[in-house]
Amino acid sequence: MSLANMTQAEIRALGGLALSCAGADESALGMRALAWYNSLLSLGINVPLFVVLDLGAALLGERAELAPPRETPRLPEGINPAEVAAMLRDYAALLTEVSGTDIAAGLKKSRLDDGVLSTLLTRALGPVVDRWRSSSTLFEPIAVNAESLTRAMLNLPQAWAAVDRRAELAFLRHVLQHRLHLLLGIEQIDLDTVELLGLMGQEGSMPETELVDLLAVFNSPEANDVVNFSLDILPSVLETKRGGGQQVFAVDGYSGIVSSGSLDSLFLSELAYDDELFEQRFLDNQMLYYAHEAQDRPPPRSYQILVDASASMRGARAVFARGLAIALAKRMTLLGFEATVRFFDSRLYEPMRLRRGRSGLHGSGSLHVAGILAFKGERGRNYARVFSQLASEMERLRERSSVTVYMITHAECHVPIELIRRVRESAELCGVFMLPSRGTLDLEYLPALTLHEVVTDAALRDRSERANRALSIVEQASSKTPKAGSHRVDDDELT
Repeated sequence: MSLANMTQAEIRALGGLALSCAGADESALGMRALAWYNSLLSLGINVPLFVVLDLGAALLGERAELAPPRETPRLPEGINPAEVAAMLRDYAALLTEVSGTDIAAGLKKSRLDDGVLSTLLTRALGPVVDRWRSSSTLFEPIAVNAESLTRAMLNLPQAWAAVDRRAELAFLRHVLQHRLHLLLGIEQIDLDTVELLGLMGQEGSMPETELVDLLAVFNSPEANDVVNFSLDILPSVLETKRGGGQQVFAVDGYSGIVSSGSLDSLFLSELAYDDELFEQRFLDNQMLYYAHEAQDRPPPRSYQILVDASASMRGARAVFARGLAIALAKRMTLLGFEATVRFFDSRLYEPMRLRRGRSGLHGSGSLHVAGILAFKGERGRNYARVFSQLASEMERLRERSSVTVYMITHAECHVPIELIRRVRESAELCGVFMLPSRGTLDLEYLPALTLHEVVTDAALRDRSERANRALSIVEQASSKTPKAGSHRVDDDELT
């Protein structure tokens, strides 16, 4: 294998692995490092691939030993080999120190999505890269390709020598000069947020928009309160088990002929055609099949969880609303339903959908948790507009699926009753209302709701009671559909 088919960006990135203390090959770690590298570059972190690989390996504990390369690569003219050898020894010692931090110990116990780890690397390397002004070299994204990685590792000396490596050596020196900034960036990573992301089951590739939201979460003290509340209730939510159901198939005869089916149900006269015509009819989907009798099934049920993001939902209310939304969405997906979370203030925002994982939607996709934690509503308040939009959407969905809407808001969420009735014609509508410290719930449309729950200010401010209240709401939502007009409150509701 030669470097002939490799791009300059690949030679620049992969050839730099000659300085790696973790070592790289076509293994899973090497491929994951390419994904981290591309993500960091997309977030504006201009850093060599070998540093991304080594730091990721140190945080995850993927290598038993982090040691300098056995042979120092050929250096550009004017570079002192002894100085580079000393830098590599100090660099290996720094990586060993990183692998021994409490953060690394916590990460080793977690199953981290590549997007999450990319965000953590951005959090750690950001302060170091911000101070690197001595190089004009811009590293470029490369394809996540095992063949290119293998080719580069088999020809590592040639790949290293193919371009000027002063930029990599300068960055290595810069990292060592700012080791405290790197260690401080790592120590500031919030392990509670990492744990929450693990519980929610991050899986598959993460879009760049989610990476930006995730980075905002790690930089937001406000999000930490929601994270802690979610961790109080999610272990109980995750105890959900979906039992096996039963199905009955009609296997004692056929009920008709259809234009699609399996080969074992092929209409026998189709076999009379010659080979060419048979193949053409198959390719054109013109073949006929016997059909079994099928029972009509109700349309699939989905859940839309609407969270008020207006100025009235700040502090403890925002913490409860977002934590409850995450828990409700997770419980419904575990039960086999599709769930989305949406925010509203003066308008209804786009859904934060469950992202499908490798094993399909039910129970194995991952919710856009970072978006829920980081969302900020800055558009005033217009509930009439919001529910007019919701009613129109529900009318379009009515024929395709059964929808249950949960609105999580406060006691002064005044909506014209005509709009509530429009929504109820197409969907079940449940409300969760948070009371002020002094006040009652007096809304005209309450009798029109399928169900409404009331949470008092006292319950919001007591950690144990707040968690119990949220879990009771989740359990109520998980049970069979309640009767219209039903009402549950916590013990402290003001009358």
